[in-house]
Amino acid sequence: MNYTFKKYIHCITALLLFGTAIVTAQGEKYAAAFLEIPLGARALGMGSAFSSVADDGTAFFWNPAGTSLVNRKVLSVMYSSQHGSVGNPLANYIFTGFTLPVSTVSVSANWIRFSTDDMQRYDDLTQIISPEEREERVRRALQGNFFSNSEDAFIFSIARNNTFKIDWGWSLFEIPIEIPVGANFKIIKQKIADNSASGIGIDLGTMIRFNLKDFTFSEYWPQVAIAFNLRDIGGSKVSWDTQRQHTIPQSLLWGISFNQPLEFIDTDVILSYDHDGRYDGTNNVGLEATYKKQFALRSGLQRGGFTAGAGIDFNFLKIDYSYLANSDKMLGNVHRLGGAFEIDRLFTK
Repeated sequence: MNYTFKKYIHCITALLLFGTAIVTAQGEKYAAAFLEIPLGARALGMGSAFSSVADDGTAFFWNPAGTSLVNRKVLSVMYSSQHGSVGNPLANYIFTGFTLPVSTVSVSANWIRFSTDDMQRYDDLTQIISPEEREERVRRALQGNFFSNSEDAFIFSIARNNTFKIDWGWSLFEIPIEIPVGANFKIIKQKIADNSASGIGIDLGTMIRFNLKDFTFSEYWPQVAIAFNLRDIGGSKVSWDTQRQHTIPQSLLWGISFNQPLEFIDTDVILSYDHDGRYDGTNNVGLEATYKKQFALRSGLQRGGFTAGAGIDFNFLKIDYSYLANSDKMLGNVHRLGGAFEIDRLFTK
């Protein structure tokens, strides 16, 4: 194993260990919870087990290192109806982002927005003793005192894919290995009724990607990817104009995936697993089968809930749809539509 590679591995290991050792302030649990909603139609279809797969315009969300795997200019968009009927959802979740390869790195600029309109306002009745006044306050509220909620995140990502060859001298051959690394810089804005908040945060991510067929000398073995995404390093502070500060706790998202080509049917199959260490911890699994690199079917389990999806690649335009079944009939299911325009291919056509 050459010196440069060993030095690089030591740096990455030290960075991750240092990050996980930072003690974060105890803030309000579930601060900026809209960032917990999984991003992307493809990722949701795969049960949100995407940290080691991340290779499209939503990669920054799952693992900023994955941004380096997007080697074309890509404009990505997404719309999701969050619960309720498609025509009248309880909330709207949208995303747009642009990824651009520049020299040896890839950069991306992204905007995520979660909004809810027509939320009923109710007065605090705990300090009102008179039954008559309580009744009057409730009556006025039911006549249409509403407010709205909007939450935005602006995320800038930079990543580089590093390729090494490990010299296994005892076998007299070299094994290529990829170690992408990346970082996110986040600006968070929230507004509820007349109150607003803002905050900043940093994520660091890396992957290790290699092909088992290079070890076995057989074409029947898959490509393996292992991912680590250290989010909100040190705890991301969100300060409200009410002089209260919330903290998004630091957490580690890690995952592993196996990409198995089935050449006899011209299909690629990806099996993935993610563990999200935030709060109580969750486990997600996903499956994707892509035929002729054009038609994809997906399914998965996100926190025990069933997800499914499909995608089609028109060369310069990719369209994905996903569905999340919700066990709570009152909330309804989630339907999501995403698209990606590969600008380089569009002008080539």
